[in-house]
Amino acid sequence: MDILSLVAGFLAGALTIYLVSFFMRPGESKKEVTDTNLTSLFEQLWQTHERLLNEMKQDMDNPDFKFHREFYVQKKGWGWGRWGFHRKGPCIAYFLEDHSDLLPLVETLTAHGLISPTGEADKNSARFQLSEKLVELLRGKKTS
Repeated sequence: MDILSLVAGFLAGALTIYLVSFFMRPGESKKEVTDTNLTSLFEQLWQTHERLLNEMKQDMDNPDFKFHREFYVQKKGWGWGRWGFHRKGPCIAYFLEDHSDLLPLVETLTAHGLISPTGEADKNSARFQLSEKLVELLRGKKTS
């Protein structure tokens, strides 16, 4: 292999990597559209799930949960210790018996990337993590 083909191959590879990274980079206008879509989605969800989202907002406004992003969805009557909730300090939990619309809301928020499952889901409990965008939307929501 001569030096000219080596240099040409290197330059072709570098150009390919540059072009791929240039076109794979998200654009600013795409981010704005996504933020606008998420905001309008959040407003629609607030209209249909106001009680539950208001409870989430109160939890995010609570100084004890200022940096909490993890929450549990579970049935009532299953003790904290029984399901491995051995963490020190407070934690956030939402109960299926308190909110009939909890599972549809969790599925919608997961589908749009506003929450993500972080633990194994079984028939009695599941663990999720709030995205920073959802926390921002919850904290920014003005309630009457």
